[in-house]
Amino acid sequence: MKKLLLSSIAAVALTSSLFANSNTGCGLGSVLIKDQNSVVMQVLAATTNGTSGNQTFGITSGTLNCDKPATIASNDKLNKFVSENMDELALDISAGQGETLSTVAKLMNVKDSESFSAKLQKNFSNIYASKNVNSAAVIDSIAKFI
Repeated sequence: MKKLLLSSIAAVALTSSLFANSNTGCGLGSVLIKDQNSVVMQVLAATTNGTSGNQTFGITSGTLNCDKPATIASNDKLNKFVSENMDELALDISAGQGETLSTVAKLMNVKDSESFSAKLQKNFSNIYASKNVNSAAVIDSIAKFI
């Protein structure tokens, strides 16, 4: 019975390793260990990623086989700036230009601020959908146009 159980576990482990080549995520382990076609190599890569503690750096910098997020999930400076400048930002978005709008574009790492500003201006009524809209909803709406 024990041999059958061990054989079954080994078969599942070997079979799963054939289908799962990117289970380790990004980080130093994914750079150093190129051949991740076995469970042992995937565990080694994941352990390297975990112990070296560099995935956060890779994600924020777009290195170590990590991609930067397409949208901003959390940015304290952006959240604070928008919440403190809701009225000014609304005026700038409606005009398609202005200092607060430029600052938001910089905080969101927007490359083409002119195009970004034009998109926001066209979609002003969707961004500021009501008088009681909060800063988080404004940021979420703006992030759709990056």
